[in-house]
Amino acid sequence: MNKLKRIFLLPFGYIKKALELANEGARDIENKIRFKNTIIDKGCSFDQKSIIHPFVHLLENCTINNSEIKPYTYLGKNCVVQNTTIGKFCSIANDVLIGLGNHPLDLLSTSPLFYRLHNPLQIRLIKKDLDIIEYKPIDIGNDVWIGTRSIIMDGVSIGHGAVVAANSVVTKDIPPYAIVGGVPAKIIKYRFEEKKVVELIESKWWEKQLKEINKK
Repeated sequence: MNKLKRIFLLPFGYIKKALELANEGARDIENKIRFKNTIIDKGCSFDQKSIIHPFVHLLENCTINNSEIKPYTYLGKNCVVQNTTIGKFCSIANDVLIGLGNHPLDLLSTSPLFYRLHNPLQIRLIKKDLDIIEYKPIDIGNDVWIGTRSIIMDGVSIGHGAVVAANSVVTKDIPPYAIVGGVPAKIIKYRFEEKKVVELIESKWWEKQLKEINKK
C-alpha cells in the first residue's frame, strides 16, 4: 500500500523539486544583478534592507539580514549575519553565526508565544506584541578575523584588527587588535604593543586606496 501511494505521489514530488530548483536558480541570478562587482556563490539569501558593497565575496549558503558588509571582506560557507555592520578587509570563516537574537527572561516563559503574535509555532496566544527588544545591533570593525563556528552575540562591538579564535562565543565588546577565544571569549593577548595599536587606528589605513596601502 505504501509503495502504491509513493508511486502515485512521485510526479508531484518531481514537480515540487523542479520548482524548488527553479526558485533557487532565480534567486542566484537576482543576487548577481542586485550586487554588482561582488562574488556571491549559490544559495545565498538577503533581505531588502541589506547592503553588500563591491569587492565582497560571500561563499555558499550565507544568510544576510538587515546588515551591511563593506569592501574587501569575505564570508565563508553557511554564515548567518543579522543586524550587523562589518567593516573592510574582514575575514569571516565558515559557519559563523552573528546576531542570533535574545529571548526575555522576566516573563512567565521565554517562548515567543508569550510576546510575539507572529511566532515560529504560528499560534496566537496574545492580543498584541509586547515591547521586547529581540535584536541589538552589532558592529564589527575593519581587518577583523573571526574563526570557524564562532558565535557573536547581539549588541557586541568588535574593534579594528581583532581576532576571534575558532569555536568562540563572544558576549562582550572586544578591544582593537585583541586576540580572544573561549566560551565566553576572553582576551588571550594583543597582536601588537599599545603604541603600534594606536598608530594603526590613527592611520585609518583601511580608508585608503589599495595601491596606496600596498606601497607601505
